[in-house]
Amino acid sequence: MITYGGKNYALKYNMKRIEMIEGVTNMPTLADLQRTRGLLSLASLKTYVAYGIKEDGADAFLNPKKGMEIAESLIESNGYPDVCAIVLEALERDCPFFFREG
Repeated sequence: MITYGGKNYALKYNMKRIEMIEGVTNMPTLADLQRTRGLLSLASLKTYVAYGIKEDGADAFLNPKKGMEIAESLIESNGYPDVCAIVLEALERDCPFFFREG
């Protein structure tokens, strides 16, 4: 759960969201995670938050511009490692197809 401006938000990913993120970052998600050993670049991290954030309980995602604002604020207040961990946890939860073996 992410709290910002007195509201609760959650990160949620699906194939469509991942395709949008990959289009913006110009990097496949798994390649990015493997290349950086799970420590996304600052630009990628902000993009994953901006495109995956929605108000808790809402169906619609936030506008990526608002999401980017929240991402920057979260990184400044919570620190890069915490925000990166939140993104990775959400990716593992919502996109198990990335992490299947065999």
